Parts: sequence; structure tokens; C-alpha cells
Amino acid sequence: MTDQITLPRLNILQSSQAPEIPEPDARLATGVRRLNLNESPWPPSPKALAAMATALTEITRYPDHGCSALTRRLSVHNDIPEDRITFGNGSSEILAHISQVMIETGDEAILPTPTFPACAAGLNQAGGKIINVPVAEDGSNDVAAMLEHLGDKTRIFYLCTPNNPTGAAISAADLKRAAIEVPDNCLLVIDEAYFEFAATAPGEGVLDIMKHRTGPWIITRSFSKAYGLAGLRIGYAFTSSAELRNSFWSLRTGFNINRVALAGAVAALDDVDYLANTLKTVIAERERLADGLTALGFVPCESQANFLMARSIGPADRFVAALAAQNIMISSLPWPDADGCLRIGIGQPEDTDAVLAALKTELGT
Repeated sequence: MTDQITLPRLNILQSSQAPEIPEPDARLATGVRRLNLNESPWPPSPKALAAMATALTEITRYPDHGCSALTRRLSVHNDIPEDRITFGNGSSEILAHISQVMIETGDEAILPTPTFPACAAGLNQAGGKIINVPVAEDGSNDVAAMLEHLGDKTRIFYLCTPNNPTGAAISAADLKRAAIEVPDNCLLVIDEAYFEFAATAPGEGVLDIMKHRTGPWIITRSFSKAYGLAGLRIGYAFTSSAELRNSFWSLRTGFNINRVALAGAVAALDDVDYLANTLKTVIAERERLADGLTALGFVPCESQANFLMARSIGPADRFVAALAAQNIMISSLPWPDADGCLRIGIGQPEDTDAVLAALKTELGT
């Protein structure tokens, strides 16, 4: 009898955008260069490591669900009221919740393509309609083209800067235009998971630009990238109002930010000198990778993230497979043409050397 019951939502809910990374011993595999997930190969701040070690002695107790210490620091660091800050098990969880806050069946969302898939996953689950707008030639979100698709049912306008997987940032002028032209009955979403790597002029940061907006907005960020805490899964968001923050807060499961993650994030945020040095190191290595790829004939795109995308000089999948055979994991992107692009996370200097040597061998040069 039960096999005659149809459950149509199972077709939606069984899908997942998270990659499978088997670790049978619950430890990182040795001898593999993981440059396909935009992780940090540099350790977190020593202060964060020490704080997390202390927190491990207290893990018999549930954490502070209000994330009080981290909320205070984020408020001071970013000059935003504490009651407009919320948290997620990674910023992707917050992005997935956006549709629960904004979408009724048949409502529309405007997204760039290609971009980070978390918001789209939430839309599919909520029954929203996705309007995909191709990114600009440089890989940045084409804000002007996206604005042309606004309609009566548009409830989400999603921007990603720097964009994942292309690495390009949105100009301050385009962000200001979106802030002003996206209607007040639509949530303007700015995904800033890589914002620490993107240089901005004074007054041109996304939080500054949102002062121009009268309608609702949310900015999502993460401790996974610049702070090297990807394995702890801690994301946060700033909202335009306490009421909007409360909507997202209500979707949090109990204690969804664990005690060790909170301790690490607080200490990492306080260690501004370590962050500055990490950013300097990543950017220098990104430039060295770009130079090496250029010398081999690839065409790197401008990146303001901790990864680099490069136009391929042959089917990108060929190079991904060739490097995987040597335990060097990179990814490919079927954009903007049949050959596509390579996307390579910024690793240690020896990782860059290994990538360039493997590509040179594959090219026979």
C-alpha cells in the first residue's frame, strides 16, 4: 500500500549542493592538494587556536545560542547595531533560509549565473521561480541586466561580490544602483563570503552603500575563507532592520554555532594583524599563480578572492582530470565557451608550483 503513495517533494529535498568528501578515518587525506573548494591552506590565528583549545575543555556544556561575545565584536568592528546581526552554520545556511523568509510559491528571484548555489537551493525547496541572468564578460554580476528583469513577483535580488566562482567584484556604482533601484518589496541580498580579499575605497564598502537603500537588505559573510575556519562552519549576516534579523534568527536551530567555533571566531576577529598578513600572503600567491598560468597560455581573470579563474586553452575538464590523477584537485567551469575555465584555489607556494608543473606536463611544453 505504501509504495503507491507519491511524495513529490522528495525529488527536491533529496538533492544537495554540498560536495561529498569521504574521510573514512575522520581525518584529512594525506598527499592530496585540495585546491577545488576555496579553502585556506594557512592555519587560523594562533590566538584562535589557543581559544579553541580552551573551549574544548568546556564542550560538555551547550554554547551561547545568542553568540554574545561574537555579536559584540562584529557590532563594534562594523558599526552596526547588535540586534541586526544573525548567525548560521556557514553563511550558506543563511542563504538557504532567505527563501523561507521571502518566498511564496510562484514568487521570483533574480540571480546571476554562474554563482554560488546556496540561494538557488533554497528557492527550489520553497517553490520559487529563478530568473538566471548571465554574468558580465569580466565575471562580475551584470547588475544592469539583472535590473531589467525586475517584475511584480520579484522578492529576492541576489548579488555575489566577489562572485564565486568567477572572482570578480561588483563596482561601487553598480552596488549603489541596485540599492536604489531594487524595489522596497524585494529583499536585496549581498553575498560577501570573500569580502576581506576585495579592496574597497573608503565609503564604498557594501555596508556604506546600503545606507542609500530604503528597502530591506541582508549581507552574508563567513569565517571560512580569510580566517581559515571552514571546518567550523560559522557564518553571519547583517540586516537592514531588527525585524528582518528576527525572521532569520527564528530559523536557527538550537545552538547551531558550536562552542569551539564561537571561541575561534572571536579570537580570530580580534587578531587583526594576523588577518592582514594572511591577506597579503594570499594576494601575493594569487598573483604568482596568475603569472604562471599566463606564461603557459591560459588567460587568468581578475580575481578579488582566494581563488583564481582562468580561461582554458583546451577543454578544461581535460586539465582537471590530468591534475586529479596526480592528487591535485582543481575545478572546471563551463563558462563562457565550450572550453570553459579552470578555477584554482590559492594554496601554499609548493601547491602553486605543483599546479603549474602538472599543467606544463599536460600541455607537453
